Amino acid sequence: MMQTSRHLRPMLALVPILFSSFALAQNCLQTRAAIDIGSGSTKIAVAEVDTCQQRIHKMLFQQQLPVAYNDALMHSADQRLPESVIKQGLAAITQEVNVARRFHPVSIRGVGTAVFRSAENGPQVMTLFAQHSGASLRIISQRQEALLGFASAKATLNDPSLKDDDILVWDIGGGSMQMTTFYQKDGKMTPVIYQGKLASVTLKNYIISLLQNKPLQADSSPNPIGTQAENVLKFVRFYADNDVDPTIKSLITQRKVIGIGGVHDYSLRDQFVNKPNSYTLSGLTALAAEQVNKSDDQLSGDYRATDISNLLLVEGYMQALNIPQVTLAKASLVQGLLTE
Repeated sequence: MMQTSRHLRPMLALVPILFSSFALAQNCLQTRAAIDIGSGSTKIAVAEVDTCQQRIHKMLFQQQLPVAYNDALMHSADQRLPESVIKQGLAAITQEVNVARRFHPVSIRGVGTAVFRSAENGPQVMTLFAQHSGASLRIISQRQEALLGFASAKATLNDPSLKDDDILVWDIGGGSMQMTTFYQKDGKMTPVIYQGKLASVTLKNYIISLLQNKPLQADSSPNPIGTQAENVLKFVRFYADNDVDPTIKSLITQRKVIGIGGVHDYSLRDQFVNKPNSYTLSGLTALAAEQVNKSDDQLSGDYRATDISNLLLVEGYMQALNIPQVTLAKASLVQGLLTE
């Protein structure tokens, strides 16, 4: 009988181990879908998730659809989301879930944020969305939103060497803003979170109603902002300086600032010519100076009414908090939901 070569024996011994490792890796992979129902848009992602290491293995599908929940609520006389925007929101979620099901996810989970916390009928609307879409949906607190945003940023950056106290995650949506980092307290990592109310739609409406003295309509736009830009910046700087707590202020200069959410990743990034992965305060200031004189007709996309005021919102906070640069991560809340 042929004898196995002594050189071949060690290699053959490795075969069961390699097959076992491959099988384990395959068993760890699970297709999941997650939905982030924000104040101005609905985002969905489908991914292969490594459940053993709690990380995204491969992103399969992503989509974002505009739904002006926050604008609709601000024009509501009874603090309730009107039927028109509920129908639009349900259509967006249904469309996204139908596409997600083609990938056969084991679960479709989602969260609602600021506008659903504020609306009198927010819980009922979320229940309606869940019943009609078949997704598991819930409303989360702003603190939960902040921590989920932080987890999403970490999952997107996918850098094992990055510690929680190396970064500060800055998430801006239509109706709320969060800044989240960690620091050592009593021997353990403790989150410190800024929960802000000034955000994309709220600043836009402030400009229209108070600075421009115009009536707010569902499709109102402040553009062109023009010479009023400096007054907007003064207001944002004053607000940020007085609203952000001292702990965040002291830690932010020691952290790498990571920008996530629709304002950073879509609105600001897309207004820069080269679609950068980071921007400086000086670069943002130069861009804002170019954009403030533009009307909606000179802009493109679904978020034209807030694009330019978003520049001023971020510029004012960066000035007030001495943030020289923001690194962009293509993350919302879905990445954190996928890896939960």
